[in-house]
Amino acid sequence: MNKKRIFFFASFGDFKLPPSGGGQNAARRLLNTLKKLGYDVPLYSRHRPDDLTPIKNRLIFLLAFIVDPIVYFFKLLCHRHNTRASLYMCYCGSMMPFDLLAILDSKVLGYKTIIYLAGGGAKKLYEAGSKFYRFLFRIGMRLCDLVMLEGEENIGLIKEVSKTKTFYLPNYTEDGFAPSTFPEKPKDTWNIIYFGRICKEKNVDLTLDVFESLCKLYNNMHLTIVGSKDGEYAERIDNRISISRFKSKITRLTFLPHEQLKTILSDQHFYLFPSNEPREGHSNALNEAMSYGIVPVVSSNNFLPDIVKNPRLVSHDFEPDSYVNIIKTIIDNGVYDSLSKEMFERVQNNFTQSVVEKNLEEELTKAI
Repeated sequence: MNKKRIFFFASFGDFKLPPSGGGQNAARRLLNTLKKLGYDVPLYSRHRPDDLTPIKNRLIFLLAFIVDPIVYFFKLLCHRHNTRASLYMCYCGSMMPFDLLAILDSKVLGYKTIIYLAGGGAKKLYEAGSKFYRFLFRIGMRLCDLVMLEGEENIGLIKEVSKTKTFYLPNYTEDGFAPSTFPEKPKDTWNIIYFGRICKEKNVDLTLDVFESLCKLYNNMHLTIVGSKDGEYAERIDNRISISRFKSKITRLTFLPHEQLKTILSDQHFYLFPSNEPREGHSNALNEAMSYGIVPVVSSNNFLPDIVKNPRLVSHDFEPDSYVNIIKTIIDNGVYDSLSKEMFERVQNNFTQSVVEKNLEEELTKAI
């Protein structure tokens, strides 16, 4: 039996293409991490085409509900002679009948069963779910040998419903992305940035509201927005920028290669992230911003307060004045430099690839 072999079941997407969304990105990143730690990782990938009609999508979902657990069972059966553990990735913290069947497959065949709850919203889903959903969730968690969690807020939920061991596996900045020393910021301007998906759930329009209000208070503000220009919402944002009285102080860019993004991040002061995404997990962009000493101002959505670990940087509503007042207080009280260093050190100590990989290796050694 090979202790350095884990069967991994997740939605990886088509490896010939870039990942489609945070779930596939997280799955591929974890796969690469396991391989780097010396694990042999046979895969079973849940892949669904992205361009299906709602009816076709539902039909494929129902077919997969029947077929995937059967195929997964026989895949596990074929590897049972030389594989000790199975890892099942459940995105957004949901626990549907399919997920429970996958866990049962693993337990019946005698595998050490590990589940990774990626994405946010598990606690809200559980509290708002039906009795049947909560029953499935409790059974699933109790059957596992280890539950890995992307967010700290979910640790309490798992301890509430089971005695299964938990492990906090946060997102991280990849080696080579973040600077090794604290980056000094410009002193003659205040630069604000948003980079990520341009969509309604990320509240990019609120970012514009906040910036325009700040421009009325300070004459040395600049905003950079980085993200796709495709889609109706992105067009609306771009139209709004084009007619803004402060458009000369706004830079609008499409997605950038990492090297170009790093150059821009080094000069930024604030990262505005008023996300209202129901399944918001541990944001890659938030990690990357903080790794450059950029002070984030975030909503209280899901994991965001636990990531920044400073209540002064968290807004508990989606009113522009709330975000404006946080930034104004930081500027007027002269505390920006200390907060910038605090964010830089938080990533260095908790969310770098080397730190997370070391902790994961230790946990898997104990679990398997």
